[in-house]
Amino acid sequence: VHAQLPFFVALLVMIAVLYSVVGFRIVLRLRAIAAAASRFGDGDLEARVEHADRTDELGEVARAFNGMADRTRALVLSQRQLLQDVSHELRSPLARLAFAAELARTATDRGAAIDEINKQLRCLTDLVASLLQLTRAEGDGVRHDEIIAPELVVEEVLTTSALNAAERGVKLNVVGTLQQGMIGDAKLVTRAVDNVVRNAIQYAPSGSSIDIQLTETDEHVAVSVRDYGPGVPESMLNRIFEPFFRVDDSRQAATGGVGLGLSIVRRVVQVHNGTLRAENAGPGLRLTLAFPAAELVHPDKQSAA
Repeated sequence: VHAQLPFFVALLVMIAVLYSVVGFRIVLRLRAIAAAASRFGDGDLEARVEHADRTDELGEVARAFNGMADRTRALVLSQRQLLQDVSHELRSPLARLAFAAELARTATDRGAAIDEINKQLRCLTDLVASLLQLTRAEGDGVRHDEIIAPELVVEEVLTTSALNAAERGVKLNVVGTLQQGMIGDAKLVTRAVDNVVRNAIQYAPSGSSIDIQLTETDEHVAVSVRDYGPGVPESMLNRIFEPFFRVDDSRQAATGGVGLGLSIVRRVVQVHNGTLRAENAGPGLRLTLAFPAAELVHPDKQSAA
């Protein structure tokens, strides 16, 4: 036993050294993660944990932090850009409002000046309402426990859009049926489909039609809306969902909207884990909203249960 004692002592020393090295490396990795989190918290949106390719638990933590940082950075930059866009959009109606107020004070035709004031106030009201919708579409108060029947959503949109379509001389056609539904926030999905249909009505020529097609696969249900208007230049198709973006060449800027309708549609689709596609249909523009499918519970099944 005494002869083996030096061996056991050396073995214990080696184990202690090994654990010290391992512990030291773990502490270094934890300090690196803590330092990156601290820098990120101080406003450095580019702070990331380096060497996050480890296959152990620390690597998983590092990758989770980097993923969170990427998403947070994208959200912050998006909000900053939106704030800049909103500030820019507010300048015109506020300037016109100030001018109309001055006219109402000095001009002889005060009725026209008051009408202009009311027009600009409606513009500001629409902008605020659209911003509230956009904020809600970001996930504030979004429900994800409702079983939604897209056919009922389309039916409701048709009811609310009928008068607008009639005024524009446009006919709304619905093609297809769905056996499946989806899970999400019914009010938001209805708002998204309504924005797409209203956008199509705005640019559809008088006497033409708007085709609303319902399709499904095992994984997705989709609502496709096509108008027969001027379409969008191919180079700008991916930009029409940006806040306040307008295509001046083929779609007039003075449409009466505030340029947030399709941006709201994109946000709604994103929070429901769906996809949104825009394509020129020759003629016209087709927008397709696709959502993960879910089984609908029919009344007969509920009564049987």
